[in-house]
Amino acid sequence: MAKAKIATILAILIVGGVAGYFFWHDYAQGTVTLSISDPPQLQNGNNPHYDSSILHIYITFTEIDVHQAGFGSTNSTGWYTIVRSPTTVDMISVLNTPRTLASTNLATGTYDQLRFPISTAIVTLSSTGNVTYTIPSSSFKVSITGGGFQSSPGARVNLLLTISFSDNEILAMNGYLAPHASAQVVG
Repeated sequence: MAKAKIATILAILIVGGVAGYFFWHDYAQGTVTLSISDPPQLQNGNNPHYDSSILHIYITFTEIDVHQAGFGSTNSTGWYTIVRSPTTVDMISVLNTPRTLASTNLATGTYDQLRFPISTAIVTLSSTGNVTYTIPSSSFKVSITGGGFQSSPGARVNLLLTISFSDNEILAMNGYLAPHASAQVVG
């Protein structure tokens, strides 16, 4: 009789422990806020911004996803959507002030990459108006510097995606743009 009570109590503790782990891991979440910036770069010597003939650089993201490290393949599983709908950003407008794209809750874990398909890139030039460019890759992946970030219950993480383009590539008007991207935890 005593063995049956002990076995029952032990079974309840095991089930409770497993349920508690899954609750803590999957439902006790942290918050990540994703912002975007185009960092002013020194080009052609000392010019910190784009050529003055480049008025706007509009890029449209289909979505933006974050990858949970150690969970599934980096190509197919383990990805969680942060930006859920197409979003257009004028990269000239975020040269000095980042723009918040989204804030979402993430399950406890380490997150190590961002993935973002860019569907369109339109540059407005003072001499010719709007010029549409093709982005060579259908989807970009960038590692988050420092090995990523940890999401834990109640934690808040600010993640900054920086994307920039080459003046020379834009002004050559060859129809293609290759963005230079990085991601890092800030603040």
